[in-house]
Amino acid sequence: MTQQPAGWYDDPQDPAQLRYWDGVIWSSHVSPKVSPAVEQSTIGMPYGVIPAAARPQSPGSQGAQGPRTVQDGFASPQQGPGQQGQQGHAGNEWPAYGQGPGALGQPTQGWQSQGLATTPDGVVLSGWWKRVLARILDGFIVWILALPFTYTALKRTVVVFNDYLQQVITAADAGSAAPVQPTAELTSALMPVTLTMLVFYLVYEIGFLTWRGATPGRMIVGISVRLRDTAGPPPLAAVVKRTAVKEGGSILGAVPFLAAVSPLFSLFSLIDDLWPLWDPKKQAIHDKVAATNVVVGPQPRRRA
Repeated sequence: MTQQPAGWYDDPQDPAQLRYWDGVIWSSHVSPKVSPAVEQSTIGMPYGVIPAAARPQSPGSQGAQGPRTVQDGFASPQQGPGQQGQQGHAGNEWPAYGQGPGALGQPTQGWQSQGLATTPDGVVLSGWWKRVLARILDGFIVWILALPFTYTALKRTVVVFNDYLQQVITAADAGSAAPVQPTAELTSALMPVTLTMLVFYLVYEIGFLTWRGATPGRMIVGISVRLRDTAGPPPLAAVVKRTAVKEGGSILGAVPFLAAVSPLFSLFSLIDDLWPLWDPKKQAIHDKVAATNVVVGPQPRRRA
């Protein structure tokens, strides 16, 4: 994700003032909004740069703005004692979705202009690699959770494969043709594993997204799922719709009489996973069906 450049932006906690973003975190430097005029604004300007209206001018051209001074390293109107900016959040850390300008879900000046994809209310959208990493982590977690319930079927699969491998070695030593691969036996042994894993994943995905808006894998990566136009965990109907489309290829591929067309389901799943790479809203096909977005940061809890 492209780092937002340092500069002055709307204070996420107090829209009546500006706060300096140092490129990593919010600083404690704040300044009141003294004028909406563009030439007097410090929004988006590098630290310590004086606006055009505050620079030395020839006699008679200073206008009605009055003298300006540089205080605490940034330009501001000349103020009296006690009128300098107030101290910001303790520790210079801002608890927000994206940890930067616009992270509280409010659009800010200077943020949208950089071309960074956001939701309509200004929350930064997740990059594609974060989504991939989260899915890998979730798959590993589900596999650990389902392992006790698939152990017997996995053990049977290993026995079938070892028997076939031993037959291949014996045939090679005898100089005879290799035996036919026991496809039916392997499929029969793996089917319970596939179905158990799928059930666990569906319960895991739907449950966590409805409850928290993020699975443990997404929490580790720092992303979450929400409705595109509304913050908070998405409703159950949207999560079920999203999951059905996202895992549709896996669900249909597990049906025995549809095995002949399973490559088509796999192709759809691949296209769905890659879709955010070129979509302007960074939505996969399942996001578009459910009107959801994957964003940076957690979702606020629903009020009881």
